Amino acid sequence: MQLTFLNKKNWKKVAIIVFTIALFLLVSILAVYQAQIFQGKIWSFLGTSDDRFHNMRIEGLYHSLLRHQYFPFINMSFMDGFGYIVNIFYSDFLLYPAAFLRLMGYSSAQAIVGLNILLTFLTMGVSFLCFFKIKKEYWNSLVFSFVYTLSTYRMYDVLYRHDLGEVGAFIFLPIALLGIYEIFYGEHKNWLYLTFGMIGIIYSHAITPILMAIVIVAVAVCQIGELKKTPTRLLSLCWATICSLLLTAAYFLPMLEQVKHTKFVLTQSNSNLVAAAADFSDMAHASLNNVYNQANPGILMLFAAIVVFISLTKVENKAVRDFSLIGAVMLLCSTKLFPWELLNKTPIKMIQFPWRFYMIASLLLAVFIAADPLGIFKKRTMKTMLIVLVMLTAISAEYRLVTDSPLQRNTYEAYSKSEPYSIGAGQEYLPIGTNLSKLQRSKHKPQVTKGKAKITNFKQYGTRLSFNFKNAKHAKVDLPIIGYYGFQSTQSKGKVSELHVDKTNNNLAQVTIHGKGKVVVDYFETTTQKLARRTSFLSLLVIIAVLFINKLNLIDFSKIEGLKSSKEK
Repeated sequence: MQLTFLNKKNWKKVAIIVFTIALFLLVSILAVYQAQIFQGKIWSFLGTSDDRFHNMRIEGLYHSLLRHQYFPFINMSFMDGFGYIVNIFYSDFLLYPAAFLRLMGYSSAQAIVGLNILLTFLTMGVSFLCFFKIKKEYWNSLVFSFVYTLSTYRMYDVLYRHDLGEVGAFIFLPIALLGIYEIFYGEHKNWLYLTFGMIGIIYSHAITPILMAIVIVAVAVCQIGELKKTPTRLLSLCWATICSLLLTAAYFLPMLEQVKHTKFVLTQSNSNLVAAAADFSDMAHASLNNVYNQANPGILMLFAAIVVFISLTKVENKAVRDFSLIGAVMLLCSTKLFPWELLNKTPIKMIQFPWRFYMIASLLLAVFIAADPLGIFKKRTMKTMLIVLVMLTAISAEYRLVTDSPLQRNTYEAYSKSEPYSIGAGQEYLPIGTNLSKLQRSKHKPQVTKGKAKITNFKQYGTRLSFNFKNAKHAKVDLPIIGYYGFQSTQSKGKVSELHVDKTNNNLAQVTIHGKGKVVVDYFETTTQKLARRTSFLSLLVIIAVLFINKLNLIDFSKIEGLKSSKEK
């Protein structure tokens, strides 16, 4: 008896799947080869760049895993052990593969390269599947995958900025867009796509969800007529929002808790959207010259936007028309053509740079190109030529980036040297009043700032610090860690006070001691953090259980009072 999976039809499907996976892997390697693999060198700005910041995030996670701390709240590799609470504000979600590579013995440089290859591969695969979910055409989905993944702005993030947060968010943008499509144009019961897409985006990059929220509002305006006819679509949007909030409580609640107890630099910083916006001519010039050393949407996206404005009325598919128009408008809004002074003091200022809109423009215009509503790439040969052109354009821009600035090519050995004080140009997660230069010059040991005490046997293991003391007379001791909320001295022995923050000395943790004893300070998970993690985890279990029950048809949810559709009522 012949097995079903051995028949000719199934073998053809398997061959296509294997070919596609191999193709995506090959392209993922080629996309970073010239700048990050060739001759064992990485093109990068060393020093205090975002590149070094993200590298230190990986190093901190790696060292936490070595200490069997699998979900650290504070990165103690930053600032030579003073600690940086970046983990609360910037999730480590997508850094674990790189940290595991470090555990396997690979260098920091090799771990970064491996992570970039993985993120590119995942972006290609996810974008392909999301497009194929709507339009069951292999070649159109392949075009979308190439155009989106190798888009100029994304490659600018990968090769020039080395912004792992935004690069990771690119994986989940197509999933969120698929959810938006289903809610507003397709089967609105498939709102979980939006939920999981937004969750991935939030745990990758905290700013990108703001951009997606703008997209949702824009699409809702475009579909206002449909929403009036089918208000249950809004209900699906509400469900997606509620579930997204529950599943990301583990991220938002601890962050809000820290902001409540500490005034951080990020809460006081004033971004200037007007100054950060680029001139349209500069954007167009950079796009036409196919460069990666300046934020731009790229020549393909620029031409796509022009075609959208010229031929919008010829696009029959409502979803493609709306997505294309929003994408083209966002491309223009990224420049000074948009009156950013109107939004400079609104919550929108959190996006920091208007050119972040290139992320969304790249996504939506890639939909326009792949859907091909004008029939420009109707033939398979045209699609193949477009894919090859996209690949060659990306490799060409990468080659120019490397050859134009050869001094920025660093050996893996040089790149792998840690820069503990590379905490990001904005120093956002430092408490206000902390002087980074003074910290860098400070000795990493307890300091008696008032009174007298003899301190011996000082030790630090991650977030845990300890030392013995005697002959202390109400002495105030500053510890070599920043006193973030969550550090406690409850395990100390003898007369040791609660932990306070010395705002006069770089916001270091401080205790008051008397007599003889032992000070033990460590970071303990707060009640809010425990509650938030449990809420998100239980919410995930409930959603999985409901999906499992629904898949097996164990319960017909449509017949439950309160969950019936409007038509059934």
